[in-house]
Amino acid sequence: MNDVRYAGGTVIDGTRDFTNQVWMYAQEWGPRIIGALVILLIGWLVARAVKWGVANLINRTPLARRANQPNHPPRDKSTIGAQVGDAAFWVVLLVAFFLAAQPLGLASATGPLADMLNGFGNAVPRIIGAGLILFLGYILASVAKKAVEAVITASHVERLSAHVGSTPPADPSALPRAVGSVVFALIIIPVAIAALDTLNIAAISQPATAMLRIILDAIPHVIAAGIIITLAYYLGKFASQLITSFLGSTGVDKAINSLGLFPRSDAPVDGVTGAEQVSVKAGATLTPSKMIGSGVFIAIVIFGLMEAFRQLNFAYGSRIMAEVLTLFGQVVFGAIIIAAAVAIARLISTTIKASGGAGADFTASLTKVAIIVLGTAIGLRFMGLADDIINLAFGLILGAIAVAFALAFGLGGRDQAGRIVQRLLGKAEDEANRPAAPSTVPVAPASPIAPREQDTQA
Repeated sequence: MNDVRYAGGTVIDGTRDFTNQVWMYAQEWGPRIIGALVILLIGWLVARAVKWGVANLINRTPLARRANQPNHPPRDKSTIGAQVGDAAFWVVLLVAFFLAAQPLGLASATGPLADMLNGFGNAVPRIIGAGLILFLGYILASVAKKAVEAVITASHVERLSAHVGSTPPADPSALPRAVGSVVFALIIIPVAIAALDTLNIAAISQPATAMLRIILDAIPHVIAAGIIITLAYYLGKFASQLITSFLGSTGVDKAINSLGLFPRSDAPVDGVTGAEQVSVKAGATLTPSKMIGSGVFIAIVIFGLMEAFRQLNFAYGSRIMAEVLTLFGQVVFGAIIIAAAVAIARLISTTIKASGGAGADFTASLTKVAIIVLGTAIGLRFMGLADDIINLAFGLILGAIAVAFALAFGLGGRDQAGRIVQRLLGKAEDEANRPAAPSTVPVAPASPIAPREQDTQA
C-alpha cells in the first residue's frame, strides 16, 4: 500500500496497518473535536444567557421604556433590548467559535478573526468607559434640569412681567422648561465630548468633538444675546411707561393738543354710538406722551437687537440694526420738524385771521399752506428721503406758483395792473415835486385833513 500524503505530511503510512493508524488518529483528534464541541455548546449557552440578561436589563431602563412601542412585551424582537441582546448573542457565539478552533489547530485560519477579537477586546473597556461617562453625565444633567425648573417655578419669576406692564405668559412652566433645557445642554455637551475622547476613535471622535465644541462655545454668546434682548425689552417697557406718565403729569399733552396736532379725545367716532363710542375712544386715544414713550421703547429695543447681533458675531445684522437706529432717529427728528411747522402755521394763521381786515382769510390760508409745505420739505430732507426728488419738487412748486402768478397778472389783470402802476408813479412824482421845508424851522405836524386833500387833488 502506498503512502497517502496531505499538505506535506503523511496521513496514511503504507508500511503500517490501516486500522492502527485510524485508531491512532482517533486518539489524537477525538479529544480535540469533543473539546471544540463542548466549547461551542458552552458558548451557545452563555450567548443565550447574555442575550436574555442584556435584553431584560435594557428594557427596564427609563430610556428604553420611552423608546419602545406601547403594549409590546419585553421579549418582542422589535424592542431595543431584544435587538441589543441579539447583537450580544452573536458576539459571544463568535468568540466561542474562535475558542473552539484553537484545539483543532486552526490558528492560521482564524488569524484575522483573532486580530479582530483582540481589537474588539481592547475597545471594550473604552466603550464601557464612554458609556459609563455618558450615563452618569445624563443623570447629572437630568437632576440639574429638574432642580433648576423647581427653583424657577417656586420663585414665580413669570410674575415679574406684570410689574413692568407686560402680559404674563399663558404657560407659566414655559420659562422653567427653557432654562432647564439650557442647563441640561450645558452639562451634557461637555460630557459627550469626554465620552467621545474616551473612545479614542479619531475618525468618529474628532469631527463630533469639534462640532460639540463649536456648539459649546456658541452657547454663552446665545445666552448673552437672549439676556440683552430681554433686558432691552423690559427696560424699554419701563422707560416708556415712566416717560408717558411723567409727560402726562406735567401737562405736555394739553400743551401740544392746544396746537391742534392731535384729535380731541372727546371727538365723536363715525359709525359708533352709545356705549361703544366710549369704549372705542378710550381704547383709541392717542396722546403725545404715548407717542414719545413708544418711540423710546422702539429705540431701546433696536439698540438691544444691535448689541445682541454683536454678541453673536453677526456683523451684518449689527450693521443693519445700526442703520435702522440711525434712520429711526432721522425720521423722528424730521417728524418733529414737520409737526413744529404745522403748529407754527396754525398759530400764525389764527393770528392773521384774528387781526381782521379785507383778505385776512385768504392771507391766513396762503401763509399756512406755505409754512406747512416749507416745513414738510425741511423735515423730509432731514430724514434723508430722496433729497434730489424733494429739491426738484420744491423748485417745481415755486416755479409753478411764479408762472401762474405771472400769467394771471400779465394776461387777466392787465388793466388793473396798469392802474396800479400809474398810481405808484403818480405818488412818486408828487413826492419829488413837493418843496423841502427849511431845516432851521421846525416842521409842524401835518393835520389829518392835509393828506386827504392831497389825495383828493391827486
